[in-house]
Amino acid sequence: MEKSTEISSRFWNLPQKPIEEFNRESNFIDDIIQKAHIEKNILSNLDGIKTVFDGGAGYGRFSILLAKQGMQVTHFDISKPMIKKAMEIAEKEGVSKNITFMNGNLENLEKFSTNQFDMVISFDSPISYTYPNQNKVILDLIRESPPKSPKTN
Repeated sequence: MEKSTEISSRFWNLPQKPIEEFNRESNFIDDIIQKAHIEKNILSNLDGIKTVFDGGAGYGRFSILLAKQGMQVTHFDISKPMIKKAMEIAEKEGVSKNITFMNGNLENLEKFSTNQFDMVISFDSPISYTYPNQNKVILDLIRESPPKSPKTN
């Protein structure tokens, strides 16, 4: 097992992590602002998007948001407790049928096909939790999604 996988798995599988992460947006202004900005940008780029891969999806903030928009989302995370929390929230929000929950490591994305998803999102996990393999992880994430044409005005 890669050292980064061992560390990430141990950290994110702590029993308190799902509730801590869920509550961050109530307690930290930087998280509130950053996630609101990301959410706004995601929602403004959904033309033609039907399938989404959310890597390092945590408790499901963006997976659930996208499922509410009718997307089919693959929620992928290293932490079983985080996935459990995301499943609870998705069920409560009535969107669990739009989400496939998968436990896995961003350093092992070979099971996913090239261009399998219309959109791939992954926030901070490739950089923060896959060192020294972050370049491979980012290339694998890019590989999963077809290149998108730039918007024209």
